[in-house]
Amino acid sequence: MHKASYNRKLYVFLFCLSLSIFFWLLNALSKSSSSDVIFNVSYVNQPKNKIVLNELPNQLKLKIKGLGFDLMAYKMRFKKPTVIIDLARLKGFNNDLQGNTLSSTSFFPYISSQLGEQLEIKEIYPDSIHFLFDERIEKTVKVIANTRLNFEKQFQLFGKILVKPVITKVSGPASIVDTLSKVYTEQLILNNLSETRTESVVFNSEYEPKKLVFNPNKVILHIPVEKFTESSMVVMLNYTNVPDSIEIKAIPSEIEVKFLIPLSKMASLQSAKFIAEIDYTQINDNFTHKLKVELVDFPDYIQSVTLNPEKVEYILKKRK
Repeated sequence: MHKASYNRKLYVFLFCLSLSIFFWLLNALSKSSSSDVIFNVSYVNQPKNKIVLNELPNQLKLKIKGLGFDLMAYKMRFKKPTVIIDLARLKGFNNDLQGNTLSSTSFFPYISSQLGEQLEIKEIYPDSIHFLFDERIEKTVKVIANTRLNFEKQFQLFGKILVKPVITKVSGPASIVDTLSKVYTEQLILNNLSETRTESVVFNSEYEPKKLVFNPNKVILHIPVEKFTESSMVVMLNYTNVPDSIEIKAIPSEIEVKFLIPLSKMASLQSAKFIAEIDYTQINDNFTHKLKVELVDFPDYIQSVTLNPEKVEYILKKRK
């Protein structure tokens, strides 16, 4: 009995204590007070002919006054509240392309309108924000595909990667845009390629901190892929820059050209044109006993071309 009586008294005490705390909080929260609240900031409507170069504060600390209930609603949020600063509505910007430092008091009116009439802004920190401007210009530049391609065995790139569109309009700070003649896409990595691919890619992320905007903001890459096979041709050697008084004969007089060819082009190989030659002027330039063979004409669809041999000996004889 003694223990039960003790527990009952403890429960009564705790209930009374909780009730007292509740009424104390209710009384405190119903009174007006001031508190510091951190707000995220979103900047909108930059001047059309200017661009802000420097990083603006992404948070503001506001000392706000209001009823405790209203203040608690802001302070107890899991996600920080956001205020919007409309640069088009700010007074104090001049038309010159230069820096502006604006007092935070100029933000009071429309930040207050976002908070509502029940809260009053007393202070904003930082007490001023500096804006560093540059002229905004636009320019048309060439787009360069940035790719890293790995192919399955016997498959290769067949031709050039096509970029569509091949140009883009880029706008941003004049100090940066003036230096651009081409821009690169974000690197596209493709592995085990065995068929033609078409991919949409954006521009390199390094342009974002430079305040560059692209139109269009992405391009299409067409990557032609085909299966290749090994093949070869025997080609007779031609001679160039040989004086009329000299006869020259290469040993051997023909070479083997080895290459990779797309399967779809095998039927065209018999009529394909191959021209290999040696240049007589190499003798005068290098006094060499062997002359380098140059493959000066061959089909543009073959790859990995090798010559056997790459250099040939020769015999010179005076014409009678």
